[in-house]
Amino acid sequence: MSTELYLCSTPLHILNAVAIASTRQEYEHHIWLIDQPIADNNPYFDILNNWDGSPFKRVNISAGQIKGTKKKLANRKLIFSQLKSYIEEIHPSRIYTGNDRRIEFQYAMHCCAKAKQPASGIYMDEGTFTYVGRAASSSFSDQYVDNLLKKLTYGFWWKNPSTIGGSKWITEVYAAFPHLVHEKLKAKKIISLQEYFVDNNRLEDFCGKLVEYFGASRENIATLTAIITLPHESIINRQSGYSKSMSDTLEILTKDNFRIGVKYHPRNTNPDILNASENSSAYVIPHKIPFEAILPLLPNGIIIGDISSTLINAKWLKPKANLVSIANPEAPMMAEFKYFFSKIGVETISANEVSDYLSKHHTID
Repeated sequence: MSTELYLCSTPLHILNAVAIASTRQEYEHHIWLIDQPIADNNPYFDILNNWDGSPFKRVNISAGQIKGTKKKLANRKLIFSQLKSYIEEIHPSRIYTGNDRRIEFQYAMHCCAKAKQPASGIYMDEGTFTYVGRAASSSFSDQYVDNLLKKLTYGFWWKNPSTIGGSKWITEVYAAFPHLVHEKLKAKKIISLQEYFVDNNRLEDFCGKLVEYFGASRENIATLTAIITLPHESIINRQSGYSKSMSDTLEILTKDNFRIGVKYHPRNTNPDILNASENSSAYVIPHKIPFEAILPLLPNGIIIGDISSTLINAKWLKPKANLVSIANPEAPMMAEFKYFFSKIGVETISANEVSDYLSKHHTID
């Protein structure tokens, strides 16, 4: 039986890994949570290890985001040693990643090649760069300075991707919107990712366990007919009129008899910056829950979000939902996002237009 290894650093990577592995039952699957802010009492590690329906034979974890150059290098040396031993033990034929710039992924691919048992490198859609590209990858700093430093520090096996998913390690791309992938990915074999999420009971079970871990109720989430998903509180405070516009939107949704979920950014210090909990029609979803884990549990309704990958993920995880993006002039690559949103059916409006837009287009009898 062939073995497949998933290297996941974000909640979306984990969700994609669960979706793919649970539908490829003829293979043995292993998952390694990399670059985690905490390794002890990590919710994803704990859920995957204690989940009877898990598609993974083994779950590993390694900490990242270490402060200080010496400590960071020592940690990376340890992880390389662990990865090398693990690769030699399980001999994966395919290695999945959500970011082929990750040094752990490239080192794992290098280990397989060095052992003369090369693995196929598989890129799992991470939601943004897959479609709009990563402009920094074309910069002088990335192409020459960072590239050379990494080669000298780690080895000449390091490959600098032309964009995320574009490195020579990658042969296949699992994309939510295969026909819209960035030009630099089109030479790869493109596979539709969305099909792995359709009617996937094990994925929904995993999402249910995850939201409950953070103190939410999957029953409450299943009743929500509108979601407001908000950017980091610093953006709300910095952009003039944003907070008032969102509060007004909440009031309009209330008057139109929506059952509203309010999802704040996971790194907020203020858990309810709009005071949404004072609204009896609103359910403030615990902000530590990754937004992607909520989407498979929602009914089809309205999702209002910022200029970010949040709405890209929402479009393919809830394709029948009505999606509205709030324009943010300060957002990086605003024009690229707006263009891509128009391609996938997400309408972009200004913060000042939200209330009027909802009053005209989205009422419930």
